[in-house]
Amino acid sequence: MAKVDFKKAKNITKAGAPVERDVKWTVEVTQENIEQLKAVSDNPKIEIGEQLELEGQVFVRRMSFKASREASKAFEWDFDVQDIEKSKVKSVDSDHLQASQILGTICEDSKGTPFFSSIQDVYDSDPSFINALYKVADEVNNFMGKLVTKNSKETNSSVNSSSTESVEAPSKKQNKK
Repeated sequence: MAKVDFKKAKNITKAGAPVERDVKWTVEVTQENIEQLKAVSDNPKIEIGEQLELEGQVFVRRMSFKASREASKAFEWDFDVQDIEKSKVKSVDSDHLQASQILGTICEDSKGTPFFSSIQDVYDSDPSFINALYKVADEVNNFMGKLVTKNSKETNSSVNSSSTESVEAPSKKQNKK
């Protein structure tokens, strides 16, 4: 482990510059979006009701402390004031968790300009698009907690097994806050 002088390492401690990723998703052609889809796809022959596959570039940044604090609001805790280590998660608002992770990481440019302006903007988006964004954001931020080896893309699923346990029976391995 390398020891660092914090005064000299200030830039290393920042969340970092966004990285470019390709994102693919499918959208249904509707009366409301047909003209824009014809323009962006350079395909004047598309018709209402078709499923159109789109691809584009987004920028994904590492989740900052501020963004992770917003994501932590998705957890409701049952605190044990006598022994804080025995506190348990009562519930998780998975919609808020995923929306805040996307809000905090997806950018429209390499400068880090947020793509979405609010969690409501994420909620109002097409699920196919949000799922595609979440996938690329997870690749950069490892939201799911999977271990990826350097020589393989295989994951160690046992590391993340505690996240699938029910809220009523939280894992003993759960991180304490």
